[in-house]
Amino acid sequence: MTRNLLLIDDTVAHLDELDKALQNTLGKDEAEIRRWVPSKGEDSKERFEALVDDDTELVVTDYDLTKGQTGLFGSTIVAWCQAKAVPVGDFSRANRYALPKEPNQYEIRIPDDPQEAAKFIAGGFRGFTRIRAALDSNPTFSQKKRSPVSVLAAILGRPSEESRFALYGGRVGAANSALVALLTEPVTEDQKRRLLSYVVGHLLLNVILRFPGPLLNRKALGAYLAIAEAEIEKVEKLFASAQYNGPFSEIEPFYWLSDVDVVLEGMSRAAPSESSAETTGQLNREAVEAALGMKLARHACSRCQGLNGGFWCPFTERTVCQLASCSVGSNGWIPPGARLCRIEKDFYEEWAPMLGF
Repeated sequence: MTRNLLLIDDTVAHLDELDKALQNTLGKDEAEIRRWVPSKGEDSKERFEALVDDDTELVVTDYDLTKGQTGLFGSTIVAWCQAKAVPVGDFSRANRYALPKEPNQYEIRIPDDPQEAAKFIAGGFRGFTRIRAALDSNPTFSQKKRSPVSVLAAILGRPSEESRFALYGGRVGAANSALVALLTEPVTEDQKRRLLSYVVGHLLLNVILRFPGPLLNRKALGAYLAIAEAEIEKVEKLFASAQYNGPFSEIEPFYWLSDVDVVLEGMSRAAPSESSAETTGQLNREAVEAALGMKLARHACSRCQGLNGGFWCPFTERTVCQLASCSVGSNGWIPPGARLCRIEKDFYEEWAPMLGF
């Protein structure tokens, strides 16, 4: 069965551009791309209900839709999608500061550039489709597994990671009050799998992949190795066996931390035994340099001159280390399972008082 995705924009030229980029990214029979240009005089809720059905895997909307219909914003579309447990992403081209950079757990932030957006949307669509297909083909996942994290570990074929995923779980329903309302209604097994796909997909995309721990993106890999971002291409082949190939892996490369550590352990055994390294970042960089037979540029941190590293700040998107002058740990901002994440101290000190941490 072909799933569909809905694109919403009140500017036809923008919709055409994104539609064309998506058609070049997704296969012809992979997805039915539906379009909606809101117009004055139409019943927007009625139109939405006609376009979004049980086979809608993703909705993507511009933030400001008032050119087509006064008072209609992407936030309304987001709320309608959340009430139906349909994944939804939004973007803002006209005013890029209209949307906060950080989305809610059940809201996906789409890049503004059409080509980048097409790649992200395709990866998101395929990711949710894969999760839903896995649940449909393995009914025991939804019948016997007790939590979204145990279902996720089963889908990914990594039962050993369940305890680590559990540290990200939290109260996944509390982030979407509409989801709680849906769970209180009688549901069929098919509806239950759809809801589970919705929860598991957002937990993976917006939390686990967002905050490096069991899985890390390429920039976080560079931080763990304490190398400059420009050097990451030189080391990626060394960690090919650690690459993640699960849902949303087409958005960008991700790596299993446990497999990265296995590769590093093998490199360390082959590296010269003399080392003055005092931090994990230093040790990792030395192991990789020994394997490559060359020195690598350090990351750009003035506090340790790029010596330490080993951690990643998901807010400033920079490499940090455990120096007291460099970063702090905070479970209030970072899920406990995100063991490679720390908050850059300058950023933390600026915003923690305002946010009550």
